[in-house]
Amino acid sequence: MRLPFLHKVAVKKITGDATGPEREQAETIIRSVLGELPELIAAAVVDISSGKTLVAYTTQSSFDLYKISSRNAELIRTTHRMLLAPWLENQQLTDLVVLLEDQLHCLRTTANQRWLCYVAVRSADTNMALVREVMRRCAA
Repeated sequence: MRLPFLHKVAVKKITGDATGPEREQAETIIRSVLGELPELIAAAVVDISSGKTLVAYTTQSSFDLYKISSRNAELIRTTHRMLLAPWLENQQLTDLVVLLEDQLHCLRTTANQRWLCYVAVRSADTNMALVREVMRRCAA
């Protein structure tokens, strides 16, 4: 049971709620992203339908990936509902990009559309084209 006031985000350690093969697959995605973007702030793999964080990694304790991940999953679900509009038929969501003043956030769905891969980086450390390419390869 996860009690919010007792929960402290582990810094520079892969954590998560998934077990078994699901955890192994999600951890493989995080390790791939870390291998290509070692300077990232945070990364997570989330089950879109439940909002459950399968695995998470952060370098900053101020990033509560469990809260951020569930909100990102809701954003993806909302976007999927929007894509049901007749004028958007046959369109499929690949990724969402959020550009902040000094951070870049990329949300990408896996090929089967079940999971969301999320990464946050400092804009001074990398560029969005590189982040999107890494996410495309790792979430495939």
